[in-house]
Amino acid sequence: MGYRICRLPGDGIGHDVMRAAMIVFLKIPLDIEWVDAEAGWCMWEKYHNTVPDATWKALESTDCCLFGAITSKPGIKGFLSAILQIRQRFDLYINMRPFKAYEGVPLNYRDDIDMVIFRENSEGLYSGVEFHPTPPELFDMHERMQRFRGKDVAVSLRVFTREGC
Repeated sequence: MGYRICRLPGDGIGHDVMRAAMIVFLKIPLDIEWVDAEAGWCMWEKYHNTVPDATWKALESTDCCLFGAITSKPGIKGFLSAILQIRQRFDLYINMRPFKAYEGVPLNYRDDIDMVIFRENSEGLYSGVEFHPTPPELFDMHERMQRFRGKDVAVSLRVFTREGC
């Protein structure tokens, strides 16, 4: 039984990241059907949409996705980060990042590091609820916002649901 993997290089350095990852994948004896799709700033420039319909179809029809890297440009009206959209649509609530130091590698801080960090991925600071310029009514919602009144302020809300917590 093979795997169908959506390959999303993204843009910018994402293409370099994807080429490097493919060097490794092509050496692994796995039955993989690669489905190529596009997302990111390059799609925004082309369609004013960072995740085109064809990419959603590819993502929905595959087992998983190998994602390179994308450019996010805050402050552009209507712009939504491709990676945030994908995380939220598929409820990819956790980002698991294992890292390990190998003895004798000269760049190691310490040789005994073997950890996994879990980061919430679709709520909190990744909820994507952001404002710039800040609507005046936001300054009245909380007393601690008063000290920012009259300044050029951007706001990113950390939104948590009971289910997400």
